[in-house]
Parts: sequence; C-alpha cells; structure tokens
Amino acid sequence: MIDILINHQALFLSGFITTVKLFVLIVIIGLAGGTLLGALSSKIELFGDIVTSLKFLSKVIPVLVILFWFHYPLQVLLGVVVDPFWTAVAVFGLVNLISVAYLIFSEIKLLPKKYIESASSLGMTQGEIVRNIEIPLVFKRSFPEVMLLQATMLEYTLFASLIAVPEIFRVAQNVNSLIYDPVPIYTLLILFFVVILAPLHLFVTYFKKYNKVEYV
Repeated sequence: MIDILINHQALFLSGFITTVKLFVLIVIIGLAGGTLLGALSSKIELFGDIVTSLKFLSKVIPVLVILFWFHYPLQVLLGVVVDPFWTAVAVFGLVNLISVAYLIFSEIKLLPKKYIESASSLGMTQGEIVRNIEIPLVFKRSFPEVMLLQATMLEYTLFASLIAVPEIFRVAQNVNSLIYDPVPIYTLLILFFVVILAPLHLFVTYFKKYNKVEYV
C-alpha cells in the first residue's frame, strides 16, 4: 500500500483535495443555510410546510437519482453545461440544507412553550429568548444528529465519481485501472474514511452520553 501511495501520490493527493473541497462546501451550505431556514420555518408556517415537503421528497427520491437528474436532464432542459463538481456541490448541499433545516425545525417545535412563556414573564425580549434559551437547548439536542448527517454527506461524495468528479473514489478506480491491484488500493480508501469518520462517530457518542438534554 505504501508503494502504491508513493508512486501515485499526485493522483491521490488531487482526489483527496477534491473530496475535502466538496465536503467543506456541502457542510457550509447545509449548516449555514439549514440552520437559518430551520429557524425561519419555526416562525413562518409557509417555510415550515416547504421544509417538511422537501424533506419528504428527499426521503422518497434516492440521492443518486437526484444527482443524475440535475447533471443530465435539468441541464438539457436549461440548455447549460455545468461543471460536475459544482453540480455535486449544489445537489448534496441542497440535500444537507433541507435535512439540517428539518432537524432544527423539529427540535424548535419540541421546545416546551412554558420555557418561552416563563422567559417572557421575566421580561426577556424575543432576541434574548432566542439567544439564551432556544439556541442553547436546540443546539445541544440537535448537534449529534447534525454531525451524523455531515458524516453521511461525506459518504455521499462517493456518488460524485459517477458524474466524473475526480474525488478520492474515482482516483482509486483510475489507479486500479492502471496497475490492477484492488486489495491495497481499496484498503487505502477504507483507511481514509475510517481515519475521518471514526473520530467523528466517537465524538458524537461521547457528546450524546454527557450532554443529554431532556425537556421537563
């Protein structure tokens, strides 16, 4: 494995960088946009209905089908050609955004109204209630699920190889086509995901164990 990694380090490094760039953009879109949309959905009924509907669609339509539809039919309909990398960013970012928004929206809905009513009776403004009550409680309860969702997004980046994005999985396939030595090549790929995802899952498990929040 070391020899293969050294002999093809430029290809693997390029694939690694592409995967990281893809993942970082997906996370930024999902966390920033999803948190904002989830908060708005809890205040504006129309947004809540839209998020709920989009979440339902994302459950019944496989992500791979959505990716291919955006990459081929939609671009034909619009008469445009978009770089596959940005198509993957748009699709996975949108899926992440909708999923995060739905998580935040659902958690805010579960927040007991008596917390808000008590804060209001103590003279707290709406802004203070959001900053000091809603955000901390919703963050602690939704954080583990949001982080696990980001892990899933990293796994989804593998699908980008199917529309010719040169991420780490496609690079592994290309290297294998050159030297045909699948055992060490795909073992390297496994190690790549273990190194990244194992600490994340362990951290989420630790966080859930020691930061559990129950509404009373």
